[in-house]
Amino acid sequence: MRYRETATKSAEILRLVIPRITQTGGNFAPPAYSVWYEHLAGLNPPLSEALEARVRDNPAAVPLPVLEDLYAEHIQGRDRDQSDRVHAALTELLRRVATTVSSSGTGVDAFAQALDQCEAELNAIEDVSGLQRVIRTVVDATVSARAANDALRQEVDAARAEVDALKEQVGALEGEVLTDPLTGLRNRRGFEKVCARTYGREPELLSQAAILVVDIDHFKQVNDSYGHLFGDRVIRACAEVLTNSVKGRDLAVRFGGEEFLVLLPQTSQAGAMAVAEQIRVAFSRVRIRRTGSTDTARPVSLSVGVAIPKRGETLEEAIERADQALYAAKKGGRNCVRFAGAEPPATAAAGAA
Repeated sequence: MRYRETATKSAEILRLVIPRITQTGGNFAPPAYSVWYEHLAGLNPPLSEALEARVRDNPAAVPLPVLEDLYAEHIQGRDRDQSDRVHAALTELLRRVATTVSSSGTGVDAFAQALDQCEAELNAIEDVSGLQRVIRTVVDATVSARAANDALRQEVDAARAEVDALKEQVGALEGEVLTDPLTGLRNRRGFEKVCARTYGREPELLSQAAILVVDIDHFKQVNDSYGHLFGDRVIRACAEVLTNSVKGRDLAVRFGGEEFLVLLPQTSQAGAMAVAEQIRVAFSRVRIRRTGSTDTARPVSLSVGVAIPKRGETLEEAIERADQALYAAKKGGRNCVRFAGAEPPATAAAGAA
């Protein structure tokens, strides 16, 4: 959904949202803020009804999982329904256009050209006694036919404009549904759609790709120490590092919370490990300022698990193995990269965060 409130109105809503979040548990995650924003702005009556029922049960605490469920049902779900309606409208419109054009029996422009030629030939005939009335009748009929054809052409042009407008709406809605609002990266739904399009018909291509699962170390401690707004900055910084580290057909995704996923088509194990290490090192150099201060917080690190899909293995199975490699990286001291199935190195880990 695109919010249309003015900057002044949004600021007024913000002044209402922050105290309300603080009163009900202090969950400042983006889905929580969206829920309270739409509720206090009066934009989503079904959401408000569900939220008020929850607040009546326990006004002092609305846990983040509850807010995330409300967000998924009443905000994301609404946008998906709207996208489905636009797709249905587009399909019906294209069917009507095809029927209208085919009913003319020939192309619209060719039909108009034939009518113009016919009218010119009839008007060129000399006036002969007893023949003029017949000629006038034929000319009038031709003019009427051309007018009908012009109306048909106008209908087709109007329908074409409607198709273009619907395509724009579909593109905008799809972009919102498939994109993570905090980072601008594809979300899990967007990732699944890309993979279905890329590997659905040629699953063997998956075994030529590499998968990286990236997780921010000690992220809960970051939130607890510096607050959720700072935590959001850390997540955005990680997304920026990933974006700068991938290229071409590579895909960086916010998979959920502080976990990200990178898909590297046509990439070997050595290449994937090199990219993973590049990401880890680049993020370790990031310095993020604390809110209301020129001081930077202590460095935050990443752990990365890498896997190469096996032949016949599903995408979900490959991601699970990469996730197991990530767990090995966490267990091995964090701030390091591990490959799925590989034995941990004898040397010490790159360093605990």
